[in-house]
Amino acid sequence: MTISKTSSLLAALAAAALLSACASSPASAPAAPGQPARPAGGHGLQAFLGSYDTNRDGQVTRAEFDAVRLQRFRAADTNGDGVLSEAEYVAEFEGRLKRQYFDEGKQPDKAYENSIKQAHVRFAIVNRARDGKFTAAEDAAIADKTFKNLDTNGDGTVSKDDPQRPPQARANDD
Repeated sequence: MTISKTSSLLAALAAAALLSACASSPASAPAAPGQPARPAGGHGLQAFLGSYDTNRDGQVTRAEFDAVRLQRFRAADTNGDGVLSEAEYVAEFEGRLKRQYFDEGKQPDKAYENSIKQAHVRFAIVNRARDGKFTAAEDAAIADKTFKNLDTNGDGTVSKDDPQRPPQARANDD
């Protein structure tokens, strides 16, 4: 690895660690204004609420969702080119995952390693252009689909009041 690539990777890791450190309030406490919620990942309604309900009122508005996604995207873009490389994308996720493990008093384990491997797989999926550059437009398309699929009652917020569809029904969504 060249010095330039090593420096970029270290900068991405540092930004991810900084971003994740900003999300250090426990799930039961309100997140600081403008700070991303947690956990690092996972699927389902609980993980979504934990990740995006910044004011901890039990629901996620589209504004909250978009603000957290934008904050994560910008923080991950360590070289400021407006797109995320695979290294930047994975480093941002890894920073949040490390923070989650720390907060839970856990050490990285096999599940942690698998989560990092999955982050690389996710990058390959979300980078629709297959050009190694995850764009804000690609992120916005994913955000639109994600929010729509979780806001099943169409009230503009995602909460426990949204009846969740079975995974096989969600898999057929466009």
